[in-house]
Amino acid sequence: MLIVWSTYKRIRTGILRAVPWSFMVSRVATGVTQILFPYFLYRYFMKGNLSPAFLRYTGGADYITYIVLGSALNVLAVSTLMNVGRALITELREGTLEVLLLAPASRGPYFAGCLWEQTARALLEFGATLLVGALLGARLGPLFSLSALAAIGLAILSFFCMGLLLSGVMLRTRDTYITQNTLFVTMSLVCGVVFPIPYLPEWVQRLAQVFPLTPAVELFRSAVLRQEPLSAHPGWILQILLLSGLYLLAGVLWNRRLEKTMLENIFG
Repeated sequence: MLIVWSTYKRIRTGILRAVPWSFMVSRVATGVTQILFPYFLYRYFMKGNLSPAFLRYTGGADYITYIVLGSALNVLAVSTLMNVGRALITELREGTLEVLLLAPASRGPYFAGCLWEQTARALLEFGATLLVGALLGARLGPLFSLSALAAIGLAILSFFCMGLLLSGVMLRTRDTYITQNTLFVTMSLVCGVVFPIPYLPEWVQRLAQVFPLTPAVELFRSAVLRQEPLSAHPGWILQILLLSGLYLLAGVLWNRRLEKTMLENIFG
């Protein structure tokens, strides 16, 4: 816990002194834009009409609530992946990576501290997006049900595991913008954030299943829109847990190999 708290405190101090609002504002703006654009199309272009296919794919869901829930969870995914994924390359840019690699502290508590610090900010962004959606007419009454909160917890876990692998990829490629933006755009397009996945070609639908955001969004929507318990969808829960385990294993193995190579280069 000492490592977790020290990591949390160091990152939070840096954020408050350097960029207290810019990251939060940019991600909230992204989530709000994902809501506003479909909202105006729905209200003023489609005149509130939905095709039978949409109602069939979503189980008769309300469109505004549908896109608000997807966009809010996408903001949570982007926040978690960005903050955890950029952890090691930020250490490199600040000149503290060598100290971190030589420190006897375990990487697990370090990344747990990164997760703890970002979760507080990510939930604020998540809540701001939901608030804007509620003002536009989304029905979010069951949002604080046990099933909805558990779905959010599972989603954060899966995003964290995916972020561990992303952290190693960013450090290996020495790039953040191309890597993260390509991933985030792909996820927002194929994971059913603002429209049902069955609208996409079959091979894209299969691609969507490798991202934990896909089952997480479906599980979250089922808990809020239809007020269904998590036990009603064991397949989605199993998919989230399996993907989390695979990303966690890949991230740990990748980072260990990368750290070994970097330490050899330091002492070589």
